[in-house]
Amino acid sequence: MQNSNSIISDDILSSMKEFLIDLRRDLHSHPELGFEEFRTMEKISSILKSLNINHKTGIAKTGIIADIEGEDKTFTVAFRADIDALPMEDKKNCSYSSKNKGKCHSCGHDVHTTILTGIAKYFSEVTPPCNIRLIYQPAEETTGGALPMINEGALENVNVIYGLHVRPEIRVGQISTKYGSMYASSNMFEVHIKGKSAHGAKSYNGIDAIIVASHIITQLHSYISAFTDGTTRLHIGTINGGTANNIVADNVKMEGIIRMLCDDETRNKRLNIIKNIVINTGNNFGAEAEFIDIPSYPALINHDEAVNIIRESASEILGKENCLEENANMTTEDFSYYLQRVKGSFFSLGVSNDKINAPIHNGLFDIDEEAINIGVKTQLLNVYNTYKNKNKFIN
Repeated sequence: MQNSNSIISDDILSSMKEFLIDLRRDLHSHPELGFEEFRTMEKISSILKSLNINHKTGIAKTGIIADIEGEDKTFTVAFRADIDALPMEDKKNCSYSSKNKGKCHSCGHDVHTTILTGIAKYFSEVTPPCNIRLIYQPAEETTGGALPMINEGALENVNVIYGLHVRPEIRVGQISTKYGSMYASSNMFEVHIKGKSAHGAKSYNGIDAIIVASHIITQLHSYISAFTDGTTRLHIGTINGGTANNIVADNVKMEGIIRMLCDDETRNKRLNIIKNIVINTGNNFGAEAEFIDIPSYPALINHDEAVNIIRESASEILGKENCLEENANMTTEDFSYYLQRVKGSFFSLGVSNDKINAPIHNGLFDIDEEAINIGVKTQLLNVYNTYKNKNKFIN
């Protein structure tokens, strides 16, 4: 970190460093899957109790909502961390490798949780300029804990929210931001085609569901490539149909996923077109074709005002040259639900160095632990810079 004249106390941050590293390693050693994070909840709750921070546990089963009262009690800045781990083996050989077989914090949620707790610890010693809301959210990796947390009051009276994710593609001492759409929406889907069986020698007596399926695939990809703007991706991962090589297939089932970097209005328009392509193509061949939409997270769309705050904070701490522009990502992130309701932004925190650079969702994933204090300091400064510009976040 640069030597900065920031309002943030580097002495307090330095005094917290070993505590936060120990916490991160403890969490890393004890990963828990979505909605099973009971030890994690108790661990964080015990720390918040020791800091005399008001909080509620058991939100959305294993989540925590904590509140720190600030000087201005009419304005609230929120922060969210996801606390769940992934169902995979930890392949690292170190003192803090996973003790829970088949579970690993290989997506860095232990780091996110630690940074959020660093915010709590700092503001237990320094009165913030406004209220602080800390959201410890379960199950980001599975069915999504964001909506249940919101439904149980996580965003009540919140004016702006910030979140982050570790990113080993960039080095420790760097962050990356993105204006607008940063992560994609996700819609899984099924296509069911009902044709008519017949002898293969007299295929004209049947309706070949496999041929219908091939035309649907072609039409869908033609639509995506010719009539959308590069912000939509469609993938069919499974296709099954037919019973024998000399019988016209009367049924086909396909499964796939559609990802989009756009708002929900555009997303719904495109999904409706895709549905019509499936149904109409089937009709053209005399078959019945059904499109079953299985929606997941919406696109994560950052608010420009909040992105500007993050860039201002990170530039002060790390230098403008270390505040990078991130490309949009076709993966998903349920922080998107928060941003649909209040202004805010998500950003990426660099955690790699020459020796530590395994990708996320990999059993060898680890971080340069200098990133923890950088994440804490950036979020702390986001509070002050947001409050300084609070009129931009009051609807």
